[in-house]
Amino acid sequence: MDTQDVDYVSERGELHFLAALVDELMRRLMLSGVLSQAELNAIETDVAKRIGNVPRAW
Repeated sequence: MDTQDVDYVSERGELHFLAALVDELMRRLMLSGVLSQAELNAIETDVAKRIGNVPRAW
C-alpha cells in the first residue's frame, strides 16, 4: 500500500466512526425524550438531501 491508500483507509475509518457516533447520539436523544422519532426523521431527511443520499427511517 502506498501513502495515498493508507490515507484513504484511515479517512474511511474515521467517517465510519463518526457515523456510528452520530447514530448513537441520535438514538439516545430519542430514548431520553429530547427528540421525537418524527424530529429525527426530519433531521435525517434534511441531511440526506444535503449530501444526495437516501434518508434512513428512525
